[in-house]
Amino acid sequence: MKVDLIRTVPLFSTLTDEEFNALAHIFVSRSYRRNQIIFLEEQTGDYMYLVLSGKVKVAKSAPGGKETIIAIHRAGDFFGEMSLLDGRTSPATVSAMEDSRIISVSGADFHKYLLHNEKVMLEIIHVLCARLREVWQTQSQSHRTADSRIRMGLYDLAEKHGVRDSHGTIIDLKITHQELAEMVGTSRETVTRAMARLRDEGLVEVSGRRITLLDPQRLLGDR
Repeated sequence: MKVDLIRTVPLFSTLTDEEFNALAHIFVSRSYRRNQIIFLEEQTGDYMYLVLSGKVKVAKSAPGGKETIIAIHRAGDFFGEMSLLDGRTSPATVSAMEDSRIISVSGADFHKYLLHNEKVMLEIIHVLCARLREVWQTQSQSHRTADSRIRMGLYDLAEKHGVRDSHGTIIDLKITHQELAEMVGTSRETVTRAMARLRDEGLVEVSGRRITLLDPQRLLGDR
């Protein structure tokens, strides 16, 4: 486990060397291959996780086997802390979208070493507030058309995972039409048709699973 990499995670970046060294023994590092399950819905609530490298998705299953993607986490993000804070679970399955390295912290160690660390808890509060704002935004979009939700979904992905160059904004995330559909609550076929229209309008370019937004702001023109 590379300690220097863990120190770059925002949750621990403000700690002094002495503070961090007192916590280092609680981290357990594991590697996961693309599409490998990190934990299943029934295991929710046992640990807090930090993404050291790679990307993971958090999804919930609905009757009939339909999956809804709740969140995508990349290097530096953490998740699972809410159930450790209030003892309540929000069941979800987490899997690796690409080869990933994940740090886990048990509930017992979280309560013993992190819950009473002011710097760590302030960072957790900041992240929880940001997530709450995202939920409000998602709910405000729920009544909109599928096309509008797809456009907003692409824009959000560009904001969170975008890499800008002179040509546009590359979504640094290999995402399939099915995964995008699961994020915005529509079907894969609807996403495929919408992406074709966006290409025809000169708003996106697609090469394999790589999406480039040529003008992200124009995606929001019909909101």
